Amino acid sequence: MDTKPEQTNVNAEKRTTIYNVIILDKSGSMTSIAPQAISGVNETLAAIRCAQLKDPSLDNRVTLVAFCGCELKKIYDMTPIAEAHDISANDYCPCCMTPLYDAVGQTITHVHQATTGQLVAVAVTIITDGYENASREFDGKTIKKLIDQYKDEGWMFAYIGADHDVEAVAAKMSIDNHMAFDKTAAGTTSMFCRERSSKMRWINKMKQAINSNEDEEAARKEMRENNSDYFPF
Repeated sequence: MDTKPEQTNVNAEKRTTIYNVIILDKSGSMTSIAPQAISGVNETLAAIRCAQLKDPSLDNRVTLVAFCGCELKKIYDMTPIAEAHDISANDYCPCCMTPLYDAVGQTITHVHQATTGQLVAVAVTIITDGYENASREFDGKTIKKLIDQYKDEGWMFAYIGADHDVEAVAAKMSIDNHMAFDKTAAGTTSMFCRERSSKMRWINKMKQAINSNEDEEAARKEMRENNSDYFPF
């Protein structure tokens, strides 16, 4: 007797891949809030883990880099969230200068090369307390060009800063979403809390955009539209 091929569920929910990219300044001026930075990152990782557990159709991955003039330290590199464990002072020890453009340029080009040709959601969050002062490979013009290109592909960029003109620096880099915070223990804790809430809201929007559009360009268009209000409150 002939057997019929097993039918697949055409209504099965698509798997949505989310790349959570965090670029964290570890220049010497971040020393005063290092414990809060570590705690905030760990709470963000915990929130992403929670989102993953609640919705198995998500594939959350984490890229976490900490940068100073000595190094661009890849703590996690497109790592599945289940494997991204809490960080400690051994992972994040502030020192020296702020090569912001190099940190951003190297990180986003690396992630872009790995995801080219895929319909994925990418959120890049940059956290710093000072101006660029030590880059050698990238300049502001090049970074702006890269960010404009990746935004057009549906990427979201957020710039979070303290002790400098956050809005002006974000605009120079072509980043629409920006947030200033007080560089105190309480201010840093509050900033990370707001960022986590924004990220959870954004993840839901990206899932909807990818799952509700059969056409890739339509999905990217909806992603671009939803990326403009990352910090809604």
